[in-house]
Amino acid sequence: MTGPDPVAALAEQLEQLRGQLARTQGELGAVRERLEGETSQTAMLRLDVKHQKERLDKAIAAQQLKPPPAPWWEFGSDEARAMMAELHEWVEAWLRPNFADYLTRLPSCWPRHGAAAWELATLRTEWVRIYVAGEEEDRDLQGALAWLDRFLPNTLARLHEAIKCDDIRGCQLPQRRHA
Repeated sequence: MTGPDPVAALAEQLEQLRGQLARTQGELGAVRERLEGETSQTAMLRLDVKHQKERLDKAIAAQQLKPPPAPWWEFGSDEARAMMAELHEWVEAWLRPNFADYLTRLPSCWPRHGAAAWELATLRTEWVRIYVAGEEEDRDLQGALAWLDRFLPNTLARLHEAIKCDDIRGCQLPQRRHA
């Protein structure tokens, strides 16, 4: 009697092992593809989170850039002087050169007039909100148009009516106080 052929049995086992190896390699390839896909998605999500954080940081920084509008009384005299110096710089170095025709009626003594400081500080605050704060692509066009059409001319018209001084006669504020 002859027993089973050991070589044939080994050949059969070898074929089974080859089949298992092929299936395992296929499954491993599928797992590798899925992992690479998930890694790409994870990387994209991380990049998106990073961009969102940067936008949030810019928004927070922009909020901190905004000068406070009046009321001036909430600040100490040193802070109020610094705020007035900033406001004066903005009016004389930016507003007056860019809107010279409008500002011809605003006398140089405007910083001595409380109403002018309040009005111009509020005007500047809105200008900062529209033109300086926030993302460049998110600029507020309607706000800019309102600032140019309503806020700037109306503020200057009110100040022209309130401040009856000119650069030739000088500031009339001390004379009005004693009268």
